[in-house]
Formats: sequence, C-alpha cells, structure tokens
Amino acid sequence: MKISVVITTYNRPHFLKEALVGVSQQTLAPCEVIIIDDCSTEPYDEVFPLIESIQAKYLKQKSGIGANAARNIGISEATGDVIAFLDDDDVWLPLYLKTIHEEFSNGADAVVSGFKQLGKEEVVVTNKDLRVSKTSLLRGNTYCGMSGFSAKRQVLLNNFFDESLNNGQDWDLYVRLFQQGVRFINIPRALFLYRFQNEDGIGAKVRKMKPSEITKRLGSAYKHKAFLGEYWLNKRISEQVLFSLKYKQNKIKWIFLSVKLAGVKATVSFFYRAARRKMLKRPMEI
Repeated sequence: MKISVVITTYNRPHFLKEALVGVSQQTLAPCEVIIIDDCSTEPYDEVFPLIESIQAKYLKQKSGIGANAARNIGISEATGDVIAFLDDDDVWLPLYLKTIHEEFSNGADAVVSGFKQLGKEEVVVTNKDLRVSKTSLLRGNTYCGMSGFSAKRQVLLNNFFDESLNNGQDWDLYVRLFQQGVRFINIPRALFLYRFQNEDGIGAKVRKMKPSEITKRLGSAYKHKAFLGEYWLNKRISEQVLFSLKYKQNKIKWIFLSVKLAGVKATVSFFYRAARRKMLKRPMEI
C-alpha cells in the first residue's frame, strides 16, 4: 500500500523546510511528495535543494486559490493508495507514516491521530476514541487538524474539500466521512508536532476580525445544522464568535453577538467552560 504526501504552503518557506525534514526522516518512506504552493510572494529558494533531494513535486499556483482548493489539487495529482496531508507549519514524528500504514493495512478508510504542541512537547492532545464518533464530532474537531489526517485516495476522490468554507474544513470532512459509514480510525497517540498560534495563523486573523465578518466562520456549522441539532449548533456558533475573545477589541459587541446568534444559554455556558478549563489547567485545544 503506497502513501502519497500532500503539503500545502503559502509564504512560509522556513516552516516548509522543517516539515520536509520531518517527511525525510520517516521510518516508512512515501511513494511521492506533492507540494501545492498557493501563489506565495516570498521566495522559496532556500527550500528547493531539499525539495529536489526528496524528489518532491512542487506545484506553484498562478493565483491564490485557498487551502481547500490547494488540497483538492493534491488529491487529483496523487497516485498513491492513501493520501496523507501535512500543513507546512507542522512536523511529523518519525513513526507517523509507518503507524498510519498499519491502520490502512488493517482495513481503515481514513485515519486521524493525536499530537504534541511544537516547542512545548509536554502538551499532548489526544482523543481516546478508537474510531471517530458522533459523540466527539458533536463537540467539534476534538481530534486533529489536517497534519494528522489521511484517507484512501478513492474515498477522497468522492469527498473533496469544500472550497466554499472559510474554516472548519477538517471537521466538515470528518462529519461527511462519518455519515457515510467509512471505517474512520482514530489513533489515540501523539504522532506529529502541531505549531500552535502562528502570527499569520487562523487565531491571529480571528483576533483582528470585526463582528460583522463572523458569518464566514460559521459556514461549516450551518452546513451541518441537522447533524448538530439545536444545542450543539448554538454551542458551536458561540465558540466561533467568542474564540480568542481576550485578544479582541469591542469585547462587549462580541458577547452580544454571541447572544444574538446562539442565545444566552450557549453564551453563558461558553464562559463557564472557559473558567473550568483554566481552573483544571487543561491543555490547549485545536
């Protein structure tokens, strides 16, 4: 069973170099590495020697298409039986590909895993499920982002990433695969390093967002309204609206927006959970 690696990158050559080193150190080598550059404006000259040394395919787009569309290009270009995705700012641990290969050899159709926080490796985030479950998905993406996700190519050819979504594309795909009844395995071990809160990452962008711009972050929640039901829909909306609240300006406006869109109960519950996490010193969540 051959594994293709699809890496998306944009203006982060130094991070991509770290990611590629992680790929090169895998105990099980992939059959191919495909890099989709989403029209970066920064030069990638420092990375090209490493790209050539591992014989990776580097596809730079002529215009910005977004991460979801870039991943879809990777799906179309890949030739392996399995496609493993990697974001340019994360790093796989050496046993990553070997471990997921074992799961696919045992009949898995899709796989997710836990991770460690890059630079603070004592922080380990895992879900105890052995298979992706509705109980966990109702709470959001309690598994991992794209760097811990892989699936059979044929499954992905029937389930491309939703290019209309601004965020939550990983959770959206996990829900769709779960609803189709594929054998979706979770490995409750940390198999990669996740770079948390980049200066140019999602968290930083959300902190600068205006309340009037929040609608684009709610697309995945509304798309799966029936799956979530009223309680979990409101909870998810409240979490999206109030995400990184302590870093935002006009905090009162954000709180009132949560009340308007998700209701008083969901908004109050958000603050209760935040206080409880702080008291219990729980690790960060994705």
